[in-house]
Amino acid sequence: MPRRPKKAARSVSAAEARRRAIRHVVRQMFGGAKVVDGKHAGMTAYDLPTEAAWVVFKNSRGEPMLRSSEIVVVCKRTGRILYEGPANDEG
Repeated sequence: MPRRPKKAARSVSAAEARRRAIRHVVRQMFGGAKVVDGKHAGMTAYDLPTEAAWVVFKNSRGEPMLRSSEIVVVCKRTGRILYEGPANDEG
């Protein structure tokens, strides 16, 4: 019985590689991330309107936390990103 030739492996384009990398990093950064109502987040730094926003804490990837948490503040009404950066909560 003759063997079938193997199909050529489909290669991944640069654009697809970028999409896959973005999905991977986003999953690592935000998969299971803690989301807190801004009015309960206890944040007064940066003069953010936290009562009308969600505060999303990025995952720390199991790293020891001797630094501030990284957050993204999202407006509840518009979905606009109001802030992305340190939460100023070290200590």
